[in-house]
Amino acid sequence: MTWNRVDRARFHRLFYPEVPVVVTVGVNGRVGAMPAIWCMPLSFDPPLIGIAIAPEHETYKMIMRAGSFVVNWLDYSHAEQVGELGEISAKEYPQKLAAVGLNVLKKEKRSQPLIEEASAVLECRMLEKHRTGTHELIVAEVANAFAKDYFHDYWDYSKYRPLLYAGTTGKKRKSWRFMSTRRKTAGVTQRHGS
Repeated sequence: MTWNRVDRARFHRLFYPEVPVVVTVGVNGRVGAMPAIWCMPLSFDPPLIGIAIAPEHETYKMIMRAGSFVVNWLDYSHAEQVGELGEISAKEYPQKLAAVGLNVLKKEKRSQPLIEEASAVLECRMLEKHRTGTHELIVAEVANAFAKDYFHDYWDYSKYRPLLYAGTTGKKRKSWRFMSTRRKTAGVTQRHGS
């Protein structure tokens, strides 16, 4: 067997496909949202997650102000909206979810916006952050977790079609590449540009 050298600047692509999440946060009537590829559980007790976000993103800045956020899982049917969220800024779109056709779940006691179309959500409180090169690793405690009825300790894949991120192509006009567990592949080219 022959091993081909992989450019170290592209090592992260060896991890793909990954299930992206959409991070949502509300500050002063604005709703920020962005897809995050690098999200993982860190601890059972206390229930902790880690999410890596580049600090230049407006949604990151909103999380720093709010101190809390929501992690949302969207299924494959929402691939286009997830790709669009990655290409528009909360600076230009104060209601990012509405801008891509997604809805905020209205609940009086929720401190942060949840996506109504989500298959599952985690309400999180930020505990700490660590600079890790180009990204900040945000460590957060899970305050609440909710999922649709096709999750019972594990996903029922006969009903749930997870969205799998397979990378982006292009520089000026990005195309987000998504896959489904049912062997479908979609290249989602953005309407809004970067």
